[in-house]
Amino acid sequence: MNQKYIWLVTIVLCISLSGLILVQINFFQSASKIKEEQLALTVSKALDQVVSELERAEKEQIILEGDVSNFNNGTIISSKSSGFSINIPMDFTHEKARLSFYSENKEYNIGEGYLNPEGISGLSKMQSQFNKTLKSGNSRYALIAGQLANSQLPLSERIKMERLPQLIQEKLRENGIKLNFEYAVKSNNKFEKRSKNYFRNPSFEKYSKQLFPNDFFSNLNFLYIYFPGQQRYMLQSYSLLLPSFILTLVLILSSAFTIFIIFRQKRLSNIKNDFINNMTHEFKTPIATISLASQMLKDNTVTTTASTRDHIAKIINDESRRLTYQVEKVLQMAVFNEVRMKLKLKTISVHKIIQNLLPNFTIRVEDKKGNMYQNIDAEHDLVMADEVHLSNVIANLLDNAIKYCKDAPELSISTRNKNKGIVITVTDNGIGISKEDQKMIFERFFRVHTGNVHDVKGFGLGLSYVKKIVDAHNGQVSVDSIPDKGSKFEIYLPLKK
Repeated sequence: MNQKYIWLVTIVLCISLSGLILVQINFFQSASKIKEEQLALTVSKALDQVVSELERAEKEQIILEGDVSNFNNGTIISSKSSGFSINIPMDFTHEKARLSFYSENKEYNIGEGYLNPEGISGLSKMQSQFNKTLKSGNSRYALIAGQLANSQLPLSERIKMERLPQLIQEKLRENGIKLNFEYAVKSNNKFEKRSKNYFRNPSFEKYSKQLFPNDFFSNLNFLYIYFPGQQRYMLQSYSLLLPSFILTLVLILSSAFTIFIIFRQKRLSNIKNDFINNMTHEFKTPIATISLASQMLKDNTVTTTASTRDHIAKIINDESRRLTYQVEKVLQMAVFNEVRMKLKLKTISVHKIIQNLLPNFTIRVEDKKGNMYQNIDAEHDLVMADEVHLSNVIANLLDNAIKYCKDAPELSISTRNKNKGIVITVTDNGIGISKEDQKMIFERFFRVHTGNVHDVKGFGLGLSYVKKIVDAHNGQVSVDSIPDKGSKFEIYLPLKK
């Protein structure tokens, strides 16, 4: 897949996931808002029932105690329980009614008040109501008298305050609200009654309802309540938030892992392409050399002496061995990747392996006008290892140290004991490896770019083979390198117990 299409898929996926998260957030916010509105409507309905119950109780009391009398220029409606009377002019041209008290045939004016246009018998309706109630008997007059008289009484005398919390709780539970609440009753901006902890949470949302809204005289009587546990109650609307968050997180992680795998596969694809190019070049050179040598033997125009034939045969033999070695390396890595290699473990001396390898590599270094140094300082060098594979590991590191030196190679191999093990160190003055490439050099087919991919022969399998063999021996391999300065590879192997 083309790199730009991978990025396009990544961007589309990120936008889709972001959109999904925003939709979920909007859904939960909407659900919370709806639940809050439902709570407000339910509380309002319950408080309406409380207010109606208080008015009903007051009417029952008035009916039991009511009385009425008529006079020429108006109607006097009185209540025995209050001792007050209301003088209402019969022409109904006034907006006020007068509240009076009669004692020993004398009228004592208590005061006047505006009739409440919001009441059940507002000023505009009073004449028609009186036309009906004049014929209905004294109990109806007594009810109106009591309502008018009581509207001037203190709120504490109209409501049984000790029963109010129970009444509020009953109406809330009837409407499905089982939350604890705090309440207060306020009249003319003065608190008449409140619960013990009403002022503990002043910032909480409060629900209010006017008390006795049908009074003939306007009043400022209000009932306030709020719920200390409302926030926890509202959080119940987010009950699905946690599983939704977990599923979304799993989806995001899965998508991120998928994108990572796609980019990783793309990078491996590029590495394999480089491997194929390198392998083709490595195979092409010996094949071409063998082909040319065989043509020289067949060409009758070329003088073939015994020495010439021996030289051509040597070339063919060397290139064939080189070709066979490359094929075996590829096959070896393929077999090692599929099935864990059976190591032939035995007690071996690391120093002995190094001493056996050094002569050949010393010749190669000296041929390039370089120097090979050795510091065999480890006191204990016996390990349980596969001799062949361990020899190949050290040989690979020495071979790379020579191949990746631009100038005369300065190589060093040393050993030391550390943490019940032996450390083998190979140091060179080569081209070095960047920090970015150091993370990749132990992967199959990866090769450090040196400007020209074919200037150093190889398939990118050597260091991958080194790491697998060292890991199979329960060891560790590390690299420390600076570009254009050189590299240092260290192998740690546990000593024989």
